[in-house]
Amino acid sequence: MADLMETTQSALVESFKAALARWASGVTVVAAEWDGECRGMTASSFASVSLNPPLVLVCVDENAHLLRLLEHSPRFTVNILAEGQDLVAAHFAGKPVPDLNPLRPDLSIEGSLATLFCSRWQLYPGGDHRIAVGRVEAIRLGPSGKPLGYWNRGYRSIE
Repeated sequence: MADLMETTQSALVESFKAALARWASGVTVVAAEWDGECRGMTASSFASVSLNPPLVLVCVDENAHLLRLLEHSPRFTVNILAEGQDLVAAHFAGKPVPDLNPLRPDLSIEGSLATLFCSRWQLYPGGDHRIAVGRVEAIRLGPSGKPLGYWNRGYRSIE
């Protein structure tokens, strides 16, 4: 059996981050608008929940600016990013790109593989995150192509 990592809380957190860095995922931008404020956030913690009704989830840090909008807005979008949208992902991950404003008025992002238009189903506690579940009300499919991937703490192309 492989050696187990230390289990002090700080060591466990660091080991957990290292383990999750080995998990490949897609990249989305979740966006919401409330009271005239529009925000987006890059998220790789996205999954389908149910086909009937069509439900998806995204996990949002308790300190994320987007969370306040999700708490109040009845709707949000999930944009599934395409290969080559690294700058868009970085922009919404806290590394703003000057003069880049990729969110359309309907909270979709041009060039995304798909945009899911969701009504807020429920927000659930999830440790230091909140699990936002949305009911998919409409879908806009973008151009077909490869998704933007995230692995080993960086954006990746799928070969």
